[in-house]
Amino acid sequence: MVKPVTSFAPSPPAAPSTSPVASSSSPTKRTFQSTLFNVKFGAQRNRLPPTKTDSSVAKRTRSQSAAQDDDSIQDEKRPKTEATSVSTAPSAAPKYHHRGPFHQVTRPDFCSTYAITDLPDADIYYKPDFIPRRLAEEWRSQLDRLPEWYRPKLKVYGREITQSREIAAYATAPGLHLKYSGHPVELHAPFPPLLNHIASLLSSPDCLGEEVRFNHCMLNRYDDGSIYIGKHADNIENKVIVTVSLGADRSWIMQRKSPRKKAGAASDTEMVKKRWTLAGGSLLVMQGQTQKFYTHEIPKELKVKTPRISITFRQLVYDD
Repeated sequence: MVKPVTSFAPSPPAAPSTSPVASSSSPTKRTFQSTLFNVKFGAQRNRLPPTKTDSSVAKRTRSQSAAQDDDSIQDEKRPKTEATSVSTAPSAAPKYHHRGPFHQVTRPDFCSTYAITDLPDADIYYKPDFIPRRLAEEWRSQLDRLPEWYRPKLKVYGREITQSREIAAYATAPGLHLKYSGHPVELHAPFPPLLNHIASLLSSPDCLGEEVRFNHCMLNRYDDGSIYIGKHADNIENKVIVTVSLGADRSWIMQRKSPRKKAGAASDTEMVKKRWTLAGGSLLVMQGQTQKFYTHEIPKELKVKTPRISITFRQLVYDD
């Protein structure tokens, strides 16, 4: 069981620099068609997010570097407490870790304790008490203030719509790129301090294991139960998908895919559907062949009036 800290506040941003950032300094781009994205999207909202520019992204990167330098100075002055020792643990998302090697969750006591056993051909684990609800709400409130939130513009059946669900996406290193329903994602690097801290907790010997690392993180914000994510399956290139739920409890549905068959041919595959609640502070792991055989979704629940943020860490395999 991970021993939680009482809080983890991201470092304050440094004063913005006025010097331009040369676009020629970015590494060679790699493109990955992520799955996040064969999904059904919610209705368009009237309020649109402010347009982000390349300069705003560059400003955050410089500010974070300055803030982290300041943190290292302050660490020398502050007493060594239990909270400090956890938050300064070796990072589970080191720079340029996008090439792997990537390992799935194999820790025996975790797998035997938290396995979901009634979904055949799926490799799924659910830990309802990864962190206390109080700490989960603190983390949700801190992540809610990140500056990178936006609503992607997507093309659905030839029409451009603005997605109702806000996202914020991060990579461990610059030069990694995603497409979201055919559109480039605003992908920021490196991980913000709080996400890096959570990734390190996941990759500890007391949780998933030190060999389980991540190179990508996607945040989804659900203001209330009217915001949802439709039935979909992620790409098999996601070797491990780990979701931490913060805030409101929401339903989670997994359903076995209907096999493709020729007309008149009988199917001996049993249709399996399971619905349970992802609690605030819980941890969900999907790996192996799960995406090949199952879809997942978070349905509308209009009775839910409070917000939720999901943190989804991924091992995405990139080809050089």
